[in-house]
Amino acid sequence: MTGAVNTDFDGELGVVTIDRPERRNALDSATAEQLAGALDDAGRRARVVILTGAGPAFCAGGDLDELARWSELDPSEITGLLYKSFQQMIRTIRGSDAVVIAAVNGAAVGAGLDLALACDLRVAAQSARFGQVWVRLGVIPGTGGAWLTQALAGPARAAELLLTGDLIDATKAERIGLVNAVVPDDELLDEARALAAKVLRHPPAGVVANKRAYIRATDAAVEDALEHAAQIQGERFTSAEFRAAVRQARAK
Repeated sequence: MTGAVNTDFDGELGVVTIDRPERRNALDSATAEQLAGALDDAGRRARVVILTGAGPAFCAGGDLDELARWSELDPSEITGLLYKSFQQMIRTIRGSDAVVIAAVNGAAVGAGLDLALACDLRVAAQSARFGQVWVRLGVIPGTGGAWLTQALAGPARAAELLLTGDLIDATKAERIGLVNAVVPDDELLDEARALAAKVLRHPPAGVVANKRAYIRATDAAVEDALEHAAQIQGERFTSAEFRAAVRQARAK
């Protein structure tokens, strides 16, 4: 597949790359839908899928140009757009029989961080940065991040990240449980492939059963978080607060 998302295969391993480096791999709804489709296809063809970004960023979250246009929509339209595009990425990863490994090569913020957190395993480059920056725009995580962050880092750390909007480095992200390992930048994909090899050496059906077991334990919580976000975001994206914040962010 070519375009905003590229996919390559090497036997039982697939690599899906978000390829909008000129936008720091920020996602508009069309790219989010394409990414969900690529992850679904890769998950059917490979046992392990590595998800990464082209250029210096993993994913800078939602594309501000499109989000500015969303502010003029009816809230119910935003709910539908979130469900169809951005939230579908999260559901696809969790619903896939493939083990999905995020190879975080740079900034993973907002929806980009949620995308990484939804993966089964996460490896980060030393230069990677992480942030739940939604609060800077007066909105909440639209892709399950309020729950995913809490599940991995605990309530106190989640509250800190969500309420301050601060960025943290890869070392701190590993320390608080957001990532499994941190490696030098030039070793990132090698480390992700080595982790994939550890998964691939086990019986295929057994790996799927183990993924399904821990996903089942959290299904209700993640779905509740996604449904809540879809409802609330319509109000937040159409608020005067959001319009002012996004104008300021785009001007930088």
